[in-house]
Amino acid sequence: MRYHSGLRRPAKRFSYVKILAVSLIVTGISLAAGFADFLLGSKNNPPIYSHVSQSNSSEIEADSSCAVPGPSACNVPPNGNPSEISDMTSDGDTLLSLFSLSFCDANAVEQVANSLASVIEADLGKRFLPTDEIPPGKRFVIHIDGKGEFQKATIELDPSRVFHSQKERDTIRSWKEDVVLDYKTEMLCFKVHRDIVQSVLAAKESRELALKLAHVFRWDIDFQADIRKGDECKIVFERRYADDRPSGYGRILFAAYEGKRTGRRTACLFNGEYYDENGVELKKNYLRAPLNILRITSGYGYRIHPILGYWKMHTGVDYGAPTGTPVYAIANGTVTFQGCGDAYGLYICVRHENGRESRYSHLSRILVKEGQRVKQRQTIGLVGSTGRSTGPHLFFEIIVNGKRINPTKVRMVQNPKAVPAPLKTRFETVMNAQARFLRPAATNNDPRT
Repeated sequence: MRYHSGLRRPAKRFSYVKILAVSLIVTGISLAAGFADFLLGSKNNPPIYSHVSQSNSSEIEADSSCAVPGPSACNVPPNGNPSEISDMTSDGDTLLSLFSLSFCDANAVEQVANSLASVIEADLGKRFLPTDEIPPGKRFVIHIDGKGEFQKATIELDPSRVFHSQKERDTIRSWKEDVVLDYKTEMLCFKVHRDIVQSVLAAKESRELALKLAHVFRWDIDFQADIRKGDECKIVFERRYADDRPSGYGRILFAAYEGKRTGRRTACLFNGEYYDENGVELKKNYLRAPLNILRITSGYGYRIHPILGYWKMHTGVDYGAPTGTPVYAIANGTVTFQGCGDAYGLYICVRHENGRESRYSHLSRILVKEGQRVKQRQTIGLVGSTGRSTGPHLFFEIIVNGKRINPTKVRMVQNPKAVPAPLKTRFETVMNAQARFLRPAATNNDPRT
């Protein structure tokens, strides 16, 4: 400990005693305040609304930080740099919703959505409106300029149906990609360095493949919490060629992830669904995380609150993410509350089966209503920084039978389905063929054609 410049050396023992006493008193007050806050359940931890009576509704107080009008993209000033929004569609997504969440000009949103919908309608040979739902898991890319204005977009309904839209002066031109498509089966083996996106990029592949991998393992691996440096991943995938030039990716046929925390996780595509190597379907009732590939900024447990300054129980997980990032429902359920809390800002409660509930807080925008039924991976809100928050992030909680539990450790897996008995032999043949494909090149990162 350093001496204060205003103290004389003979008094240093007395100074130590005073400083130590003051420190102990301050620490004791902080701990007492935090413990009392935890025991009494203040407004920082709003009630679990699926179990609360109407009389408790007064605990939700209006807060100016919750008044965030319109799409969150409109609340973020342009940084002068072009941006690319690349993702997979979720349940409930439409052309209109995808574009309205990406740029602000309502007229441009409607113009682009209508233009693209008319081209899709002509190709499908049946009515298709900008408000029609797009099946989940479809790749889309939207390019925005430095002023936050639309430039171009691509949406892939299936490998032979890729549609583009582009701004040309004061008009929007949309068309279907007209190319001769070819696919080659290739492989990739890589080690995880930081996050899954950076690891795939370091292996000379693109973010699109990382998103596809995360989508395949979305029920089993939380790519924010579960991965560790040194984990290994092997993928057998289709590379798409258009007019003999690489043009994105097709399906992931087989993937194996070996992780320090996850253990061995496998995924084999069979009859349009993914199964592990034992023939058990990967699809489950609950997702591992409510966001795509981002990062955990604060975990579950006691911590010094970044704003309040004292020890307090952190009853969920903070996922760091840019404002406007889509937030997904982790499972089918019913919205039991949507609104504003003084500490939570804009937040949503969703009741699931078997006494489970999930909560999503600090949102910039809410996209669902109380009483509404939602589907797994449906976009229900957008990341923000409303309420008691130091920056854009999602505070995510899981409640089981009235008790808040650690979202990164819970395993809410129910009713796994196996490959039907008559197809078991065929599945094993397919799975073994894909697994053998990886073995010769398991020690290098070069794709094999």
